[in-house]
Amino acid sequence: MKKITLLVVFLLSAALTFAGSNYKLNDEKIDQLFNTATEISVTGLAPMAASAMNIQGITTVSEMNNKILIAWIVMFTGLEFFGIHRYVLGTKSSMWALYTFTCGGIFGIVSFVDFWVLLINGLIQEKGEKYLNNDKFFMWAN
Repeated sequence: MKKITLLVVFLLSAALTFAGSNYKLNDEKIDQLFNTATEISVTGLAPMAASAMNIQGITTVSEMNNKILIAWIVMFTGLEFFGIHRYVLGTKSSMWALYTFTCGGIFGIVSFVDFWVLLINGLIQEKGEKYLNNDKFFMWAN
């Protein structure tokens, strides 16, 4: 609510400032700038930059957040004891066996920590990129 109020106050003050000024646009100069400008397309830049830096498997922030949200929902439903949330995050497929045979990750301790780490670091702070495709049993350990 504070952000919206601040935005409204800023927009109103900007509108009042420009409404009282003698600032006028010169349409001829604007048209001249558009005619002499060079058009740049950014659609082809991302693959070129990725190949130049030899980066593979780029995940956007929204894809990362979606995967973490789905993994957290899976954990919320009670399937964390079988390591299904780790499969959603892209870890190796045998991780479910480690979670299952250790009763949910050392009797549920690892699953409990995973739940809160994904909630706080992954969803709230949006710093969950280190949890994607992580093959460590303790995904939150450095």
